[in-house]
Amino acid sequence: MRGEMKIIGRRQPGSGGLEQANGFLKLVIGLRGDKPFIPRGVHRFRSHEEKDAWTLQMLTRPTRARPR
Repeated sequence: MRGEMKIIGRRQPGSGGLEQANGFLKLVIGLRGDKPFIPRGVHRFRSHEEKDAWTLQMLTRPTRARPR
């Protein structure tokens, strides 16, 4: 038993990877512009729930419309 190795599954090669995600990443950058998802800096919270609420607010805040 010591020398035998049982193979349970096989890893499948990825389908596309970064090339496939490139369109989505360009869309995200186009929508957010130069505004980061979460402001940089040190943020202090009293609880994890307060941090989670703030993070959700930062991720879902509207962006200013850029002039066309």
